[in-house]
Amino acid sequence: MPSLQKLVCPIGFSIAILFLTILPLVLTAQKAHNAPSPKPIDDSTKQMQLRFRLESNPHDKQAHVELIKILKAKYAFRPEMEEDGSWLRNNPDDYWVEIEMRSLATTAVNDPEYAIAIDHFVLAHTKRIDDPKDYDFTNERLAFALLDRNHNIEALEILKRATIDNPDDAGVWENLGDAQARTGQLSQSIPSYRKSIELDSNQEGPHQGLANVLFKLGQYADAETEFTAAISVYNAQYHGSVSTDTFHMMMKQIQEATHNEPTLANLHRQLSYVYMAEQKYDKAFAEIDAAAVSNPNDKINYDYFRASMYEKTGLLDNAKAIRILAHNEIQDLFKKEPRNAEMDAMISYPDILFMEIEDDKQASAHEIIAFLEPLLATGTLKPMDLISLGLAYCNIGRPADCKNVAEAGIHSGKKLNTPTFHHNLAQALLDNQDLRGALEHFQEAYEHDPQNMTYRMDYEATKRQIEQ
Repeated sequence: MPSLQKLVCPIGFSIAILFLTILPLVLTAQKAHNAPSPKPIDDSTKQMQLRFRLESNPHDKQAHVELIKILKAKYAFRPEMEEDGSWLRNNPDDYWVEIEMRSLATTAVNDPEYAIAIDHFVLAHTKRIDDPKDYDFTNERLAFALLDRNHNIEALEILKRATIDNPDDAGVWENLGDAQARTGQLSQSIPSYRKSIELDSNQEGPHQGLANVLFKLGQYADAETEFTAAISVYNAQYHGSVSTDTFHMMMKQIQEATHNEPTLANLHRQLSYVYMAEQKYDKAFAEIDAAAVSNPNDKINYDYFRASMYEKTGLLDNAKAIRILAHNEIQDLFKKEPRNAEMDAMISYPDILFMEIEDDKQASAHEIIAFLEPLLATGTLKPMDLISLGLAYCNIGRPADCKNVAEAGIHSGKKLNTPTFHHNLAQALLDNQDLRGALEHFQEAYEHDPQNMTYRMDYEATKRQIEQ
């Protein structure tokens, strides 16, 4: 079984391609927004009737489904999430609703602590023996949610317990290795990854995880071996005659339909890091070429990455030439897209959308800073560009510049002065140990959205840290 992380989010499409994919939908929605609105339907009576039915019978599935349908049509994300939460408190074994609730909490409402609280309730009021598969999936997914919120001790306890409940499952050992690596327990993660490989040699994930740990420990030759093994396993699964499980068969069908293999591209890119560290530059560039071939949707991202590699090897003219090429490719892409004033304000410098290097915040930050910082003095940067530049400063350890520039972006763009942007900035400042700057923006987020459990908890926790 592949690890939980691979099942939850198997394809890491770049921010640039995601943006271009949704851009036509955004513009269509904008047209609809600007068109004369039909008279709103008053569904308050229907909602009241459904809520009364649920109060009378909290297990009335049809009433819950009908109420969710109404809330979905109104884009009422928080009421929808809370209705799912209410349903789960009375029906904790409804794992499909749990998945829907978690998706809303993390992506639409930005309140992962709400989802964590509901998951705790669900797991406390269900028995593993009744449905071990769904119970374990929810439990392990909770562990990664806890990791995302830095509740590391509880997360590791859950994942260690999973290896006791399912000692012969390669996926749970990979999950434990991933969590140990994320929390800085690099040496401890190595036997977890090796146990996963021992149990199932047909998964590229544990080879990749082990390779990344070995790279961080400076064991470059061993890291090269594991990345090469991961690529071999991947090719056997997706380019061989038979896939070994349903997950790989599904992924193979997706990749054949899209002609993009982001997982394979990521493996090649990470192997290029190893070759760069070993000063095997020809091999490093060959891996980036292989990455671009594997995932042509990300070609421009790899152009910027290649330019960065040229700079590290002293080939400055090559770096300059490829940056110009990437910029021209971006301009050609955006010429094909319909535009309006609102979109122009957001993407005045679309290059930064293509400078995101997966799992390498510092490299991405340096790219964004090199591109936007020279324009800062001109006063031409738009609010979103200022926020991007500010957060990039935080990623390289410049919290004062981060705060000043990002705040300028938030306060100059009315549509960006939102709880989410304040919370993102607060978290970036907290990561840089700027507690007072973080508290200011956690407070802004909480005051604008006091229903948000995450904002309240982060505000109160930071306040306690300062008082102590």
